[in-house]
Amino acid sequence: MSFRRRDIVARARQSRESAPLPASLEEDPSLGVVDNFPTVLHARASFSFDINPDSLQKCLISALASLQSNPRSREITVADRDGYLKGQLFFELGVGNGDGFDVLDSKEEERVLHRIESLGPWHTLDLVFHLHYSIGDEKHHRIHEDHYLLRLVFQPGRVEILVHHLKGIRRVEPDELIRLLVQELNVELIRKRYSHIELETVDST
Repeated sequence: MSFRRRDIVARARQSRESAPLPASLEEDPSLGVVDNFPTVLHARASFSFDINPDSLQKCLISALASLQSNPRSREITVADRDGYLKGQLFFELGVGNGDGFDVLDSKEEERVLHRIESLGPWHTLDLVFHLHYSIGDEKHHRIHEDHYLLRLVFQPGRVEILVHHLKGIRRVEPDELIRLLVQELNVELIRKRYSHIELETVDST
């Protein structure tokens, strides 16, 4: 599975710009889902919701964009320093599309929202999370990333979240990633005057 960078996504999008939106979506039937999601899971969770599934998924996409644009403060350890250092956590996100993921930039966010409006909500949505860490010091430490794959399975009034840890040392644990996602989703739901959600179950290995 590959994580397509912005220049590749942009080239793919250029060929669709002149076509009406419904045609472009028909030419991209895999948008939202990858071909082979891993069967080994490192966490799973679920929550219930009582709003229109379209509205929930639109709030989710907005929450993902917000998560990506707002780094979080985090204490980080490095091998050659004692204790915890003040650092930051950055998210780079992608949306499943066949054999890889399209980077969730502003153009992709718009395209995904149009897809929901035109074709309705997904039954399954696959996401990739690249977690980047940094600390401000003179040694310019290169800190290993964490890569996660998430699958959201939408059922009537309920969502199941499946998590696979692909790479890294889990500076952010799988269950913490789920909670960060739900926390950001609740911010967006409340902003749109919807009821917030609460996790019903969280299992991590």
